[in-house]
Amino acid sequence: MNAKVITTLLAFFLVGQVQSYKILFLVPFPGPSHWLMLKHFIRELTEVRGHEVTCITSFKFGEPLNRYQEVLIEPAYPIREKFPLSAIFNTATYSSDYNNLFLYWKMGLDTSRFALESQAVQQFIKRNDLSFDLVVSEQFFQESWLMFAHKFNAPIVTISTYGYSDFMDRAMGILTPWSFVPHMILDYEDDMNFLQRAYNVLVSSVDYVIRELYYLPQQDKLAKEFFGDLERQRGPLPSVRELEKSISVILINAHPTLTKPRPSTVGLVNIAGAHIRHPKPLPEDLQRFMDGAEHGVIYFSLGAYLQSSEIPPAKRATLLKVFANLKQRVIWKFETDTIEDVPQNVMIRKWAPQNDILAHKNVILFISHGGQFGTFESMYHGVPTLFMPFFGDQHRNALRAVRSGYAGHMMFQDVTEESFGARIRQLIEDRTFYTRAKEISALFRDTIVEPMNESIYWMEYVVRHKGATHLKSKAVNLSVAQYLSLDVLGAVMLVVVILIAGVKVCCCGKTGRKVNKKKTQ
Repeated sequence: MNAKVITTLLAFFLVGQVQSYKILFLVPFPGPSHWLMLKHFIRELTEVRGHEVTCITSFKFGEPLNRYQEVLIEPAYPIREKFPLSAIFNTATYSSDYNNLFLYWKMGLDTSRFALESQAVQQFIKRNDLSFDLVVSEQFFQESWLMFAHKFNAPIVTISTYGYSDFMDRAMGILTPWSFVPHMILDYEDDMNFLQRAYNVLVSSVDYVIRELYYLPQQDKLAKEFFGDLERQRGPLPSVRELEKSISVILINAHPTLTKPRPSTVGLVNIAGAHIRHPKPLPEDLQRFMDGAEHGVIYFSLGAYLQSSEIPPAKRATLLKVFANLKQRVIWKFETDTIEDVPQNVMIRKWAPQNDILAHKNVILFISHGGQFGTFESMYHGVPTLFMPFFGDQHRNALRAVRSGYAGHMMFQDVTEESFGARIRQLIEDRTFYTRAKEISALFRDTIVEPMNESIYWMEYVVRHKGATHLKSKAVNLSVAQYLSLDVLGAVMLVVVILIAGVKVCCCGKTGRKVNKKKTQ
């Protein structure tokens, strides 16, 4: 009996020993890379753990899956039309911190409304014949969707695909200390100098104020607009702020190797690498190409959203010239057949099994846009990386990786034959990058439990303990003034002022009586 059969039988045995739950999985954001990560959780919940999953998503799962149902958002949000790739490649628009903040808010509100307006989602909201034991939602600026937890009276666990943010701390009863915890869009460390701390406070304050006064009220309007029938049936709806405070556990795609230590609580759980699987056999032609690379392989991909086929022709020609002059072989994820004059040492693939490629022993460099998922995969497999970030968290990921010592960094606008070629040669020829990448890999893999197992454990734990409210600190209900004891300090100061004033009045009264007595004498 081979290992695969034994594993399958063991899985079926374990499934028979645990209770099967009905889980509603919410993926309203139409990001391809986000979906590729979240699919692993759905597969684990259904095929391995035996739970029933209903998922609202813009993506078909793409393969047969037992105990799984889809509610498709069709048509999908036209994300590439709303945020065109040409603008990303040709300008530095998204290198601004504030532009990135507004990008998150706008994208969150637009995609939330678009998905809620979908006919299939509308029909699903109106159904009263369904029940769920747990709601699992991606934590990516779709707060109005937390209302599904209220509709089904189910506890909620969220998955933050992009890492930590201040508002997640607040949802779990913690105030983020801006003195040493940088904002999510900044690449600072935890030893900020005065100017960095000042800027961090400014960015964090702007985020907090606009989120509280504009963004969350807009999400609140969406929730009340699309769940109006629920309000008529059951009375007033909770606010989005209240729904955030009801989240039982937030699973965060973060790891200490890139995310510096910060105050935490039991409901905030690091799960970086949960989407990484043991490598599968490569397609035969790809396997031969990589096995025969005497001087190593370079893998180049801009991820699932950014597409190499949209790179301006002049830049594309520059990249090909640089690759042609390398003795290494290059695998380039390029999404169309339109590319011409491809050098013999370059293999073009419309789709590439990234995790399996990075696991190959001959890969010596990964050229990446700096997305969170690819960054963690390169760390896991110990592959030096050249980052070319464009927007969002990519700049932060790139600069933190550079400081970790296993990566290089350059802006796409600065790519020339000379600069690009020099950066590649530096990362390949200087063995300190390779050595440090292997050290990072050892750190990344050194966990007490597999991240996916920990993720599923917390989902099941929340169901078993009916929301696990004992995990949540009552601090979540305190105002900022109460949390920082400013009300207590204010009361103490008031008492001190009253005492000082009283002493002064008494002293002045005694002095006055003495003066009057002397005058009388």
